[in-house]
Amino acid sequence: MLRASAIVLSIWGGINLFLASLILTIVIFFHGNSPLLPMVFESSEVARLDARVIASLNCLTILYNSSAAALSVLALFIIWTNLVNGRRWAFWALLTTIGLVEMLAFVASAPIGNARWQVNVVLSALYVVGIGLAAAPMLFASKGKPVEASPRG
Repeated sequence: MLRASAIVLSIWGGINLFLASLILTIVIFFHGNSPLLPMVFESSEVARLDARVIASLNCLTILYNSSAAALSVLALFIIWTNLVNGRRWAFWALLTTIGLVEMLAFVASAPIGNARWQVNVVLSALYVVGIGLAAAPMLFASKGKPVEASPRG
């Protein structure tokens, strides 16, 4: 089950890393604006926004997506070096960090009409399935010992 958990959580990490990297590429290298602008505002409303407001949103977009990319890389490293080998600390670290991020994604989107709810639902579902597959072996194995990883075949 740990290998299946690692695969599902890696899909979460891969999608998260891809989306964050794509948004960073658009905003930094192509001098585009945050993709959140057209999700929340009509084009006529965007045209009336002060340039400092757009620059501020782009700044926050870069900060958020660079953090999301870094979290994804770190999570993938923890998944494939520790979780798959049955390290309990890796389970708890992934449960708390990714769980907090996924819950707060819905909280953050609520005031703007849940503009990216589709992405939030898909990523949260992958997280719940992935961490759920790791939960049983992690929580019910004998205390103090790493969980036996399934043989790679």
